[in-house]
Amino acid sequence: MLKNMTSAFILAVTCTVSASPHAVAASRKAGYSKSPADPSPPARSLSSSSAVLPEIIVTAQKREQPLQEVPVPVSVVNTVSLAANNQVKLTDFYSNVPSLSIAPSTMSSQSLSIRGITTGAVGEGPPNPAPTVGVTIDGVPFGGTGGGDQLVPDFDPGDLQRIEVLRGPQGTLYGASSMGGLINFVTVDPSTAGVSGHLAAGTESVYNGSQLGYTLRGAVNLPLGSDFAVRASVFGRQDPGYIDDPILHLKGVNEDWARGAHLAAVWRPSDAFSLKLSALIQTIKGNGTSDATPNPPSIFGVPPLGDLQQFYIRAVDMYGYDRRAAAYSAIVNWEIGRATLTALTGYNDYSVRDSFDLSADLAAFSQQYFGSVGNQIRNSIGLNRMTQELRLSTPIGKEFDGLLAVFYSHENDYWQWNYPVSNPLTGIMAGDWGIFNASHSPITYTSYSAFGDLTYHITPRFDIQVGGRESQFHIVANAFTVTDLFASVIEGYPSSPYLFPAESFKENASTYLLTPRFKASQNVMLYARIASGYRPGGSNVGTPNVPKTYNPDKTQNYEIGAKMELLDHRLAVDGSLYYIDWKNIQLPLIYPVNGSTYVGNAAAARSQGLELSVNSRPSSRLTLGAWVSWDDAQLTQTVPGAGQNGEIFGFSGDQLPNTPRFSGNVSVDYDFPLGGDIRGNMGGALSYVGDRKDAFSSISPQRQDLPAYEKVDLHVGAAYESWKVNVFVNNVADERGLISGGVGNAIPYAFYYIQPRTVGLSIDKEF
Repeated sequence: MLKNMTSAFILAVTCTVSASPHAVAASRKAGYSKSPADPSPPARSLSSSSAVLPEIIVTAQKREQPLQEVPVPVSVVNTVSLAANNQVKLTDFYSNVPSLSIAPSTMSSQSLSIRGITTGAVGEGPPNPAPTVGVTIDGVPFGGTGGGDQLVPDFDPGDLQRIEVLRGPQGTLYGASSMGGLINFVTVDPSTAGVSGHLAAGTESVYNGSQLGYTLRGAVNLPLGSDFAVRASVFGRQDPGYIDDPILHLKGVNEDWARGAHLAAVWRPSDAFSLKLSALIQTIKGNGTSDATPNPPSIFGVPPLGDLQQFYIRAVDMYGYDRRAAAYSAIVNWEIGRATLTALTGYNDYSVRDSFDLSADLAAFSQQYFGSVGNQIRNSIGLNRMTQELRLSTPIGKEFDGLLAVFYSHENDYWQWNYPVSNPLTGIMAGDWGIFNASHSPITYTSYSAFGDLTYHITPRFDIQVGGRESQFHIVANAFTVTDLFASVIEGYPSSPYLFPAESFKENASTYLLTPRFKASQNVMLYARIASGYRPGGSNVGTPNVPKTYNPDKTQNYEIGAKMELLDHRLAVDGSLYYIDWKNIQLPLIYPVNGSTYVGNAAAARSQGLELSVNSRPSSRLTLGAWVSWDDAQLTQTVPGAGQNGEIFGFSGDQLPNTPRFSGNVSVDYDFPLGGDIRGNMGGALSYVGDRKDAFSSISPQRQDLPAYEKVDLHVGAAYESWKVNVFVNNVADERGLISGGVGNAIPYAFYYIQPRTVGLSIDKEF
């Protein structure tokens, strides 16, 4: 199969990187250095009179390079287009990126995967496998690497310059939990060129929604001298609710409110030195989640009123959810002769208060002890993380480029759950099962790494890059307690409160990369890539009588790719062919003695596929884009004991979760004169997401089917001098595209859909 795919790929001579047709050339980022031996040419600009594709600068290899010269599969998402069309959440635009999938779940978690490297959405809480996709902001790690909840914030695109999605393992340059790929959110830099800014406002209506939504954004750039500038931006928005609760006769329970600000300062006293300071803070609050219950459990006894309803227990003091994300960084670039010294210091904090209905699991117990069947779990979960990276990049003679770096990370994960009982129809409290508390005794992950790479320029057209990373982790699970009836009745512990003792262990991980690159001509590049990624092991803290720890797992990627620009830079054709071997997979397992869930290492999988994209600008007014991906991701080994003693049903040949075999996207944008100085524009995109399977289940060999769906987005607008107006319709056909949920998930009757048809208007004024 792979041999035939390789032959087809070579005949097609296509490439790997998909970029938005709206994407614009990026300014130099303070967190990345330019390789002295491989200088980037000036970026091509995109003007109304130019019929060429814009040159896009990315930082995938921790230095600035044109997208078409990077031997790594990267997609670039244009955040200006996202903001104008109010596609502000990952679930709004994930289908625009090849091989990217998302699975929303309970407790505000979002399980990201790239190229099928996932075992599905996370469960009700730790222990859980670690993330498989890394997240950075300006190259500084954000979020956790351990086996807690996968908290991936929805950063508002108004604060961002672009989003880079790196596909395939990135363990050598980016470290832990990037075994499937990495997402880098790139913020806008301050500029000393002059005072500038913009104000934007918008509104939107969701089909069958309970109210209008609104968005307000603003930003200002202030030079404070020839070498110092600051930039500040703020936003606020209300996302309309469109899911109802017939039990308590509530409309639009998933309405939410988001706020945020970004403050950045850049000091560049000379061409050889720069310092960037950045603070990004965002919050989002809501009264209910965005999942629907098409087939409510019989315990509720209330008939559904429509296709997007929730049948959950809501106590009178239920607080909904509150998600807070903060990221702070200091980035130094210092050119010392021909070498560049880069220091990145980062601190981030992400916390969530959330709740969800647990009646299907605890109804019988609650009826016996409290006379009511309504149950909830309320959680307070989060993490904070400090990182420090120091790297030196330099040419070595005329034929070599080198990078040498060290990295340090210290992360605290914490959580607290309690389980109130209430009347399902009135919401009146009936009791409380107790508290599962680790809020003052978090799990800590401390890691140290050394990594580097060396590029040998054998000829001006041919070079080979080799690299490696060695990492050590120290994981400490401190003592914590579970109290009251939850300890003695539900979990069956011998005492209440029950104390879990502290645990501590260390582990090591190694990764590597090998990338030969050949430039057949100035605009045609061929490459091969062998790379590995990993995620750290962890502790099964809080689960007695099971293995105390689990080990790292690892992916190995084998890939060939080509990138080319044709017809005087009017046509870009990109594609890649890959095979990923995944061993020692971290899986949620069942302990046969008492049925406890824990994380262990078992089975193996592989993902092989083809990604192909084409972008074209046949005229100065018309821009076209299209991509298609095929991914065959499946288990190659059966989970030991599959289907026995409650173990998950995972057999060799089973498709990995949330991964379509086929997906694609077609987009078009057209600019035209309207008369005088007024210009119009119109365009749209069609996304196709193929049939998928959701998480593996321990209840049944049957898995939730996620049917294929199509999504059409349209927009039309006009621009006059510094004013822009845009009208958009997202999900024109009002498709009920199912993203995740059902059998195998924490709440088997909860389903997450794409947002219904949304009509909106945005106005932007630049100054």
